[in-house]
Amino acid sequence: MDLRQQKYKKYRIDGMNKKAAALKAGYSFTTATRKGKQLDKVVHMDEWLQMAGLTDKALSEHAVEGLQATKVVSAHITSKDADSQTDDFIDVPDWAARHKYFESVCKLRGKLKDVAVDLSKHQHITVVLSADVQAKPSSDPILDRNRS
Repeated sequence: MDLRQQKYKKYRIDGMNKKAAALKAGYSFTTATRKGKQLDKVVHMDEWLQMAGLTDKALSEHAVEGLQATKVVSAHITSKDADSQTDDFIDVPDWAARHKYFESVCKLRGKLKDVAVDLSKHQHITVVLSADVQAKPSSDPILDRNRS
């Protein structure tokens, strides 16, 4: 392996993506953007990542842990009979972190594709409620206000 390939390997193991590692190792922009897969094969990146501990098993175990992420929040806890109250810290699901892990896992499994959404176009949605739905009281004050 030449010096650039060794640098590329080091930067990839340090966590850089293919393009950034190639550019920092001294490859041209064209090589960095078009030949990342070839560089990985030349320096046997799969083997080096395995030796660094980034095995498929380790990555999947980390993903499972991430899907069960929690965070600590402060809470005011009151007993059912309201006799005792205390301030404490509790674990609650960290939905933002779980969503990121879920999205990453779905992308890796090919079940989620990046789709560009054009937010500059306005979309109007009309909802028509049937008579039986309109007659039922709602717990939503906005819906109740719109009906009258």
